[in-house]
Amino acid sequence: MIIMVGNQNTRLLFDKSLDDILEKYPVLDLFKAAANSFVKQVSGTTQIWAASRDWFLESWGRDTFISLPGILLTTKRFSEAKAVIQNYAHYEKKGLIPNRIRPHNIEYNNADGSMWFIQAIKSYLNCTKDWDFVRQMRVTIKNIIDNYIQGTSYKRFGEEQKIKMDENDMLIITPPQATWMDAEPIKHIPITPRNGKAVEINALWYSNLRFLATIENHFNINGVKTKHYTSIADRVKIVYNEKFWNNHENTLYDVLDGDPHQGAIRPNMIIAVSHGGDLLPESRQISAFNSVLNDLLTPGGLRTLSPRDSNYIGEYNTNSPPEEKDLAYHQGTAWPWLMGSYCDALKRVRTYQGKNINCIKKEIGKTLTPLIRFCMESPFKSLPEVFSGNPPYFPGGTTSQAWSVSEILRVIVENNICELNNKHQEMN
Repeated sequence: MIIMVGNQNTRLLFDKSLDDILEKYPVLDLFKAAANSFVKQVSGTTQIWAASRDWFLESWGRDTFISLPGILLTTKRFSEAKAVIQNYAHYEKKGLIPNRIRPHNIEYNNADGSMWFIQAIKSYLNCTKDWDFVRQMRVTIKNIIDNYIQGTSYKRFGEEQKIKMDENDMLIITPPQATWMDAEPIKHIPITPRNGKAVEINALWYSNLRFLATIENHFNINGVKTKHYTSIADRVKIVYNEKFWNNHENTLYDVLDGDPHQGAIRPNMIIAVSHGGDLLPESRQISAFNSVLNDLLTPGGLRTLSPRDSNYIGEYNTNSPPEEKDLAYHQGTAWPWLMGSYCDALKRVRTYQGKNINCIKKEIGKTLTPLIRFCMESPFKSLPEVFSGNPPYFPGGTTSQAWSVSEILRVIVENNICELNNKHQEMN
């Protein structure tokens, strides 16, 4: 079966295996070249731009730290990774990492950029074992955690947007439009406000608390404070399972105590599996993963809303006016970058289920095959920002998006997908 997607000879094809693609294209080399297109030297600093074509031709905080592991760590560009982290750390303010750094305007307008910043340092440490650099970043990490505990804010629309840990349950409360789902075609009316306690922010919060406690223990710093972070994390784990679990759907709520659309089946829950460590018991990780698999998985990425939802919009048209296309941006449109967390979760879940590691990696390769081939046959040799949630999955947004490329490259490298498939082909 062949399904045509998009124009300009750009297609998602289902009639070839990954072995066929690897035989025809230097997949790893082309993905690395695509990743390199986002790395820029600007005014003496290393930056990761959110895109390399069309728009978003600048460094965005959230995008930078989601993209950094795939673009700089899997390619072993460790000194550049450190430079990117250090540059943003310089602008940390009241625990907030800026969303954009411009010559005369430093924008602080999100709650998850700081969480992904810490995750990038964690990934850097896992790759390099460079504890000296982590020691340098310790103060910034601690500032972020402590400010989220005590409360911080940024100004938007003339009002303070507050971020704070709820002292009753230790979960993080965030304002409207503070997560990556931030489309707002009409001023002051976000499509997906997600105010309250967001599922992925609190999963990252838990992971980052554990990471900071590990850092403090490693350097034998302030045992009392270390126990404090650990006790908060212990409480978060208990409450997260009590409050976020949706027994009706046997999965996780998307947001609590705020946005009335809290039970929406969205892909943010996959981050609790991919990044949460032991946050959820194995049975719940499997259930949440299956919820994403059954409702949200497409060849081009994870849908941002289940088709079973009355608010679902399955078509995204880049050429439509913002007030029209932004309605679909996070209400059904599929995003390739989420496939990184999906594949990480797949690996965890299949391991719990007793699957052989080579079989797991083959499943990951098969899952990514349409996107890999899309990149190889795109005239831009890259991956777009989004795809429509419905067949035939038209591409949309920027034609070359950093976190789309970076997350697929990261999964390919970390799981030796190219080598595994080549060996399989040689055996046959």
